[in-house]
Parts: sequence; C-alpha cells; structure tokens
Amino acid sequence: MFKRVLVAMDLSPATEALVSALPGLKDFGTEELRLVHTTKPVEHPVSRSLRQVEELRTRLKKLAERLEQEGFQVSVDVPSGPTAPEIIREANEWNPDILMVGSRSHTKLYEAFVGSVAWELVRRARRPVLLHRIEASRPDPEAALQSRSSGLPDSVVYATDFSEAAQQAFPWVKALAGLGVPKFTVLHVEDPNTSETREEAQSRLDRLATQLREAGAPEVEAVVRSGSPAEEVLNLGGRNPHSMVVMATQGRGILPEIVLGSESRQVARRAAAPVLLVPARAKE
Repeated sequence: MFKRVLVAMDLSPATEALVSALPGLKDFGTEELRLVHTTKPVEHPVSRSLRQVEELRTRLKKLAERLEQEGFQVSVDVPSGPTAPEIIREANEWNPDILMVGSRSHTKLYEAFVGSVAWELVRRARRPVLLHRIEASRPDPEAALQSRSSGLPDSVVYATDFSEAAQQAFPWVKALAGLGVPKFTVLHVEDPNTSETREEAQSRLDRLATQLREAGAPEVEAVVRSGSPAEEVLNLGGRNPHSMVVMATQGRGILPEIVLGSESRQVARRAAAPVLLVPARAKE
C-alpha cells in the first residue's frame, strides 16, 4: 500500500518520536524510505553553510542506519530552498506512494511546520499526505515527546460527501481493509444545502460498506450524522491514537474547502489519530 514513503524531517525534538514510529510502516507494506530535511540556500561564508549541510546529512544518515536495521531501504537528502517546494520536487523525482509529516498540536512548531508546510504539500502534491501525531508523554514542558501509534490502526474513519474527490480517497480505505484493519466507520454529515435525503445518503454509505466487507473488513458501520463535520470525525475515532482518519482534500460538503478551511484544520489540529489526506489528483 505504502511501498515507498518520503518522510519530511524537521530535525526538531519531535524527530526521535517520529522515527520510533516508522518501523510500523512495515504493516502497510513499506520497503523504501527517503528522509528529507530542507535547509536554507547556501550563504556566505560558503564553507560554513556547506559544513552545516554535511552535519545535517550526517544526522539523517545516522537515523537511516537505525531504520536499515529494521529492514528498510533508506536514502537521505538535504536540499536547500523553501521547504514545501523542495519536498514536492523530491517527491516528483523519487515517486513515493505517500508523503509523511510529523505533527504536534497546540505548539509553535505545529503552526510553523504543519500549519504551513503540510497544507502546502496537500495543496500541491499529487500524493496523499499522512500527518502523524507526536505528543508529550506527560503534561509538562520538560516531558519527552512520543508517538502513541505505530503500525496498522485498530479502526479507520472515512468521511465522505460523495463527491468525486471523496471517491478518489476510497481506494485507500479499501486497501486498508485488505491489509487487515478490523473496524471501519464510513461517515456522511448531512449538508443542508443539498436536496439529498438521509435515506438516500444511508443507502450510498451502505454500498460503500459492502465494498469494504468484500475487501476483507470484518466490521463496518455506516453512519449519517448532522452537525459539525469535524466534531463528528473526531467523535467517531479521530481522538483515538490507535485509529486513522482518511479524508479527501476537496469536496462539496463534508469538509468545505478542506485545504484551507477551518473544519479540516480542526480535525488535523485536534485529532490524536494519524490523518491521511488524499488530494483530488492523487497518484494511483
């Protein structure tokens, strides 16, 4: 499913926690990793800038050696330039299945890195972006950071407005069923601006649920709700670090203007679960 994964590394204190979660990607079929950290363009004195780049490359290589002991093929790169464009360039050249970014809630790091870089990646990339949550181990400023999830999730929440974009995200959900995830929730939040009845929406969800069962999912719940889309996603599994949320990055109702909209940012900011955002132009 995720045979090749490009991991955007900021080499912050959260890096160690993110790296500790990467061996779990083997459950998704991952064989190759590329660790990428972007740096500022070379400045004067040039020798100092080049030395800094080599120091960063050495740090990445040490992380790569650890991951190679887990059985991955690992490459590293330290391009210079704006973070998101350079990661997109790397993705276009290396052709990964997904991009992976570590995220932290309610921090300046989150707002600076995930708040801008991840959304720009989602907006520009033709590949899904996996936001993997990193949290403090206890509620104090000195607490170590940790990843509370690794490997296949215990459950998946798939939110759909039945748009073409949402349909493009569904094959990723079916792939998760084929890998053995035991429980799925397919969710539609009613849009008051459409004429579709609750019964019609439920029927469409039931058909999706049938496809998941045929793909191997032992337990599937099809749910139509009204209210805040973000709250419903969070309530049905987004707050559980052992779950996963799958959403399209564009649509007509479930998460309006998801790339820049407040509903989608609420899910990404508040979810304890990993969030897989699938762009409308996702590479298959």
